[in-house]
Amino acid sequence: MKQLFIVGLLCIAGSLCAQTTMFVDAGLEANANTREGAALGTSLASAVDLNLYKQLFSAGLKLGFSANMDTVNTLETAALFRYYLPLPISGFFVQTELGAAFFFENNESFPAFLGGITAGWRYNVAKDWHIEPFFRVGYPFIWGTGLQAGFSFDLIGERR
Repeated sequence: MKQLFIVGLLCIAGSLCAQTTMFVDAGLEANANTREGAALGTSLASAVDLNLYKQLFSAGLKLGFSANMDTVNTLETAALFRYYLPLPISGFFVQTELGAAFFFENNESFPAFLGGITAGWRYNVAKDWHIEPFFRVGYPFIWGTGLQAGFSFDLIGERR
């Protein structure tokens, strides 16, 4: 019975992973990770496009760093879940992020819960390459806007 259960899980995982792609993005943004004004930052994200419903979903991880060029530096770590809206103009997405932020100010560090929602548009500029302008709101960063660039590649099999 145990072996049958394991075989069943492997079959389900195999069908979910078949034809699956992954993307890696690097980005620049301005956000409110500061006491006054705006902070400038960079981010790195990676996620797997899940083939559950015509590649409408992605799940992955995001790492970001921002500084207000004076006293506050912020490190963000988060899990992300992305949904591509099935609109006539493709590429629009909504992404949720959940994780932790770490503030570094005056030689002290302060952790904080991180939660937010991002809206953006993936524009394919060449085969496997894309850019994504975005806007995000949440806690503790309040707001952020920027541009990500990245590429996609096949994990298993070939793309449909």
